Amino acid sequence: MFNNQMGRREFLKLSGGAIGASMLAGPGALFAAPAPGSKIDPMKIMTATATFDPVRPEVARVCAEAFKGIGWDVAANPIDYNQNVQKVIMEHDYDMWFVMLSGASLRIDPNVFLYQVHHSSQFRKGGYNWEGFSDPKIDELVVAQQKEMDVKKRQQIVNEAQVLCHEAQSNNVIAYMQMTSAYRSDRIKNVVPMLGEGTGSFWTDINMEVVKGDGYVRTARPSPLKKLNPVAAKDTTEFMELRMIYDTLFRIGPDGSPKPWAAESYKMVDPTTIDLTIRKNMKWHDGEPFTAEDVKFTFDYSKKWKAPFFNSILQKVDSVEVVGKNGVRIKLKESYAPLISNLLGGLFLIPKHIWKDIPEKADVEDPLNFPNETPIGSGPFKFDYWDRGRELKVSAFKHHFNPPKCAGIIGTVYGSHDAVAAAIEKGECDRNRYILKPSLLLDLAKVKDVVAKGYPNHGFYTLTYNCLRAPLNDPEFRRAIAHVIPKELIIEAILSGLADVGGSVIAPANKFWHNPAVKSYPNDIGIAKNILAKAGYTWDKKGKLHYPG
Repeated sequence: MFNNQMGRREFLKLSGGAIGASMLAGPGALFAAPAPGSKIDPMKIMTATATFDPVRPEVARVCAEAFKGIGWDVAANPIDYNQNVQKVIMEHDYDMWFVMLSGASLRIDPNVFLYQVHHSSQFRKGGYNWEGFSDPKIDELVVAQQKEMDVKKRQQIVNEAQVLCHEAQSNNVIAYMQMTSAYRSDRIKNVVPMLGEGTGSFWTDINMEVVKGDGYVRTARPSPLKKLNPVAAKDTTEFMELRMIYDTLFRIGPDGSPKPWAAESYKMVDPTTIDLTIRKNMKWHDGEPFTAEDVKFTFDYSKKWKAPFFNSILQKVDSVEVVGKNGVRIKLKESYAPLISNLLGGLFLIPKHIWKDIPEKADVEDPLNFPNETPIGSGPFKFDYWDRGRELKVSAFKHHFNPPKCAGIIGTVYGSHDAVAAAIEKGECDRNRYILKPSLLLDLAKVKDVVAKGYPNHGFYTLTYNCLRAPLNDPEFRRAIAHVIPKELIIEAILSGLADVGGSVIAPANKFWHNPAVKSYPNDIGIAKNILAKAGYTWDKKGKLHYPG
């Protein structure tokens, strides 16, 4: 893998000066290195369509236009969100990707944004280092923070890692957006906002009550859910739906701290061993008993088939054993500080009696491709039906140890953020599930019986780079273009002021872990051009940018 800290001169030297003839390869991203002094080719910023999120194509177009100021031709390329995920995360076939890394509950711990986004080992199919980024010092630090069990010492390592990640600029954090949520107060009550999820939190799902009607909460979303496979889940939209149906050993509470869930209690025996006591009398939605054997099976199965979101963490698990009737002992190969937050609080527990025959008795070669169209979990909601592309209905599972206070949730696809906002205004639905376009939120705030506001968030909008493609493989180039993006304009004109200028990959809202010393690069084309000129880049008579000669 190309070392991002390698200077351009060293790279030229190692390639014998014949860069045009060399090839650098990454999964799905084979490309020819440019000839010295050649013009930088046009590139594209891939992003989701306005249907999924109207903010993203608008920001992509602003960034593309800004890059023209340094003589670099860039175009926005909005495509279906699921195609985004396939092209970027699975195939690594892209130039730049403008994406929202949402502040889901699993991401309150800094490990996801540090280790999973930046460690070189996470450049893999389904991994979160889709940039192909590699830096030995950052690798060292993001592993060190995982192993450090002393919270204060870990905080110091996390602070140092933030500084280096910001300097490396494998991704440019553009804005810390608020979680823009709306709901009808005349229809539902007892919503529970939490950091990074607003009123769309799991705790809202199980605590909200219907003021009038049939007891079901009508929830609007702009785009359809692709699948309901708990093993294959890898993005926030999937997690938010699946967590209603499937339990986890812990849940991240409204205050951001993990709370025992399917595990009634636990004990850290030593830094590499945790003992769990599984709740008694739990059942799967089909009536079969939930046992400690199911927990062991979940870990072994998810590890065997490389569940994409948890694969790197599962590789740290040495063994999972059933102890007694309701006990489970998990032994790690080495200490892992975010074990509860990042793994036990997120890995969906699956029934052995169903999944043990998959893929053998299902029409798939890999369980990650299993459609799971009638999911059986043990969570607070049981599956009713899924009209793919239109509607998902779940009902309260009364046998659950923490049953929901509503009769169930009906999630309907409305096709756009505008349609979602209109449905809430008319009273056709009770709330939005995910982030809502800020300008629409401001309009909804004026509607009687609608509570519409932004909530603190530790997620962010970011422009990520394919660090295996020139000139994006050059850290000096990435630092230069960081000065080109007009973040303040984006926040004011597109995000309606409901955001803060981005800097570190750990947001200020995540107060304990955020390093306030990490500041955004100022928007200044002059600074950008000076960096490029010092690095050897040149401009032709038409003002087009060229590689160092």
